[in-house]
Amino acid sequence: MTSFVEHWRGRAGSLAAFGDSITQALHIADPGTRWPHRLAQLLGARLDNRGRSGTVLQASPDASGQPRPGNGRQRYAADLLGGERADVIAILYGSNDARYTAAPRSFSLGNFMRDYRDMLAGLFAAGYAADAIVVGSPPPLPDAGFAVGAADGFAGQSRAEFQRYAEAVKSLARAAGTYYAPVNERLGAADLESLILPDHVHPNADGHAVIAATFAEATRLPPT
Repeated sequence: MTSFVEHWRGRAGSLAAFGDSITQALHIADPGTRWPHRLAQLLGARLDNRGRSGTVLQASPDASGQPRPGNGRQRYAADLLGGERADVIAILYGSNDARYTAAPRSFSLGNFMRDYRDMLAGLFAAGYAADAIVVGSPPPLPDAGFAVGAADGFAGQSRAEFQRYAEAVKSLARAAGTYYAPVNERLGAADLESLILPDHVHPNADGHAVIAATFAEATRLPPT
């Protein structure tokens, strides 16, 4: 089956990357080693990095009673459908949604799936074909990562619940017909501790290399 890069190399002049801090990747000093830059290089495309640190995908109310600022559901149209649209889009969202535990009644997996589905529908309605979009499952956390961010509501999640978000992204990609990058699966099968920074949350440069390769090798899942 043709991979995302095999399908688009030399055909896509521009790539938009959309996600949270793992996509913006300000924690990686050399921009050229961040996963969106690596993927753009493999495609031979110009990069428009639309990652925004600290954000979630869903527009659900958090513990403040309001949606979190900069959430992907509310900003995707402005960031991805403006005057200079990219030819292809890579999306890596879900890590912060899965980690947030401070508003369990309103901030949920179901709402994450709803808003992710709505975002994809909006991209399709704006003219993107399913094969122009690749989505990745959220990178896994080492055990210590589940205790990070307590002051902001991002601690205390179980691994089982976190993994439900990864499975949700896979199911959304399958249903929508987009390319799917099994980032969670690939990093989870590797020596994860060697691919994560000392903050226990963000992948290091080697981790970003794995993420980029996983997006490059992404394929489209057969329907069930």
